[in-house]
Amino acid sequence: MTDSAANLGELSALARRLGTEYAVSRVLVEAGGAESSLRRALAVMGRELGWDYCICWRLQPGATPCMRCMASWQRHPERSQALEAQCRELVLLPARGFAGRVWQRAQPEWLDDVCADPTFLLRDEAAAAGLGTGVCCPIPFRGKVIGLLEFIAARGVVPDPDSQPVLTSLAEQIGQFLDHEAIETALRASEAHYRALFDANIAGVHCSTMSGLTVAVNPAFVRMFGFDSLEAALACPALQLFVDPADRSALLEQLRRTGTDVNRPLQLRRHDGQALWVLANTVLIPGCAGGEDMNESTVIDVTEAKEIERRFWQTSKMEGIGRLAGGIAHDFNNLLTIINGYGDQLLEKLPPDDRARPNLERIRQAGQRAEALTRQLLNFSRRQAVEPAVLDLEAVVAETEAMLAGTLGARIRVHRFAEPGLGHIRADAGQLGQIVMNLAINARDAMPAGGDLLLEMNNVEVGEAYAHRHVQARPGRFVRLAISDTGSGMDANARLHAFEPFFTTKPRGQGTGLGLATVYGLVMQHGGWIELYSEVGHGTTFKMYFPRVDAAVAPAAPRPALPGPHGGGEVALIAEDQAAVRELVEEVLQEAGYRVCAAVADGEQALARAPEAGGLDLLITDVIMPQMTGPELAAQLSRRHPRLCVLLVSGYTEQAVIHQDLLPCQREGWGYLQKPFSPEALRTSVRALLDRRPGCVAAE
Repeated sequence: MTDSAANLGELSALARRLGTEYAVSRVLVEAGGAESSLRRALAVMGRELGWDYCICWRLQPGATPCMRCMASWQRHPERSQALEAQCRELVLLPARGFAGRVWQRAQPEWLDDVCADPTFLLRDEAAAAGLGTGVCCPIPFRGKVIGLLEFIAARGVVPDPDSQPVLTSLAEQIGQFLDHEAIETALRASEAHYRALFDANIAGVHCSTMSGLTVAVNPAFVRMFGFDSLEAALACPALQLFVDPADRSALLEQLRRTGTDVNRPLQLRRHDGQALWVLANTVLIPGCAGGEDMNESTVIDVTEAKEIERRFWQTSKMEGIGRLAGGIAHDFNNLLTIINGYGDQLLEKLPPDDRARPNLERIRQAGQRAEALTRQLLNFSRRQAVEPAVLDLEAVVAETEAMLAGTLGARIRVHRFAEPGLGHIRADAGQLGQIVMNLAINARDAMPAGGDLLLEMNNVEVGEAYAHRHVQARPGRFVRLAISDTGSGMDANARLHAFEPFFTTKPRGQGTGLGLATVYGLVMQHGGWIELYSEVGHGTTFKMYFPRVDAAVAPAAPRPALPGPHGGGEVALIAEDQAAVRELVEEVLQEAGYRVCAAVADGEQALARAPEAGGLDLLITDVIMPQMTGPELAAQLSRRHPRLCVLLVSGYTEQAVIHQDLLPCQREGWGYLQKPFSPEALRTSVRALLDRRPGCVAAE
């Protein structure tokens, strides 16, 4: 992004300097007296290049060489009256003062402060006018100096030194213009120079009157705005190019105040109605002989840069929302562990005909729905557990397609296409199926009257150019899954917010707004990215890119037999900062036949309450606690109890905890259980962990 911004700045500066040359050339080729034309040209140069006082000295006829002021321009005439009066009276001689030295040497010269230089003849008047930096350029013609251009900036303002070559070029144009014997030739040459620069410029140039009549455009402008011909572009009023007319009013107001407008971002409209963003540099061209003032804009198309900036902002926003969603899901998982855990405990104890059982089952069903919502939030935040394996994408999509028939209905026609030799990907089959299912349901809702659902898979090579235009993309080999429908499509606002959690265009009560957010999170979690293409009335396409792998598809692993859930009197220590969760775990373990030696709120208490060496079989601890993390507590207790089994619990997924460096990837005798968990899941996890200890006989 930094390199792009620097290049754009350089291009903008170049376009601005060229724009100044165009404007001066146009002034010089228009009809009018020499003094009037020079005054207007000086006004353009001063306003556009940042000078406050500009003067043109002209060689006088006669035997004694001398120069007098021919034309001048002042940004603030009220400040420079004394300087202007002295300039009109002054007679320049070769080698006398700063300007005379430039005349004699025939080389441009720059002064950092004219008021501090003793060779500057009018330094007192310049100081009174508040002037500082100055530059003087000789006006050459046919090998001799026939005049001088002198420019002085306001004190504290340092004009761009890179503008000196522009001033030198302009001085050469003015030299041709000033020579009385070559006036006609100079006009034709200046026009040719102007036209060559105008036509060859890679930036678009547009010149119009202040009332909006288009006067001139260059070929780059015609191409940029999609006109069929130069004549079509000239026939288009300037106002018609603006998406918002207020933008043109603001631009013209700035020109009337200062005569120039620099690096203004504008949203304009192409001939076909499509919007584009440009960076515009505009200069006011005073009218000739009472004619209407004009404005000339040099514009650079920055639509692509704006889109990259928007995508980068959108990606950053989604990352922030993801972190927020993950934190909310973690806190809800703590609460749901208590709600669902005690609900399961009560359901296990109540007889089937108990009058309270139906209400308790409704509470438990609501808890299960809340648990499903937190799973979706974790999917979006990329903190849900992933079991990746090398997969055949077509096989997973085909399996999911078989389950879609009842969901989509008879009016939705499903078409599946896969490129021969489709590459493999490393992914979680269940989550991949969820991606396809969510997008298929989304397509169904967009086609209430029926339509077509296309599932397309192919290998793609993403190059540097494509990755540069798409913020999330990166170069490499990928397998692309495209899911398209022929439904109602999305407008610009829906496309902008489509992947945000809880955003939905469906009526209230129909959908949670988490379907596309879940898809976004799952695709990103698999190391890929997703792109959305949609227009109202033209359907929607989601393109997902997954990294391609060369490994063979992994065979399905057999499911291990579940161990018996009951304890055999093993001693357990519980460390959990949430009191209700701590009490639930203690109650479940005791009822399952385990002995709980202590249930405490932090690691320091756990170390103090732990039995002596060899008297502890199991530690159940939250990962994140005050004073000491769960893994740190487990490491200290393991030194006292070498055969200690550790079950870590957290509202985050195991992969998320590993990513935060809170948990080693693999450690013998350690297990992980994600909240919310049921009493049965807790009993099963504990028993499986204890039964894996060397020399342990499984409890029955």
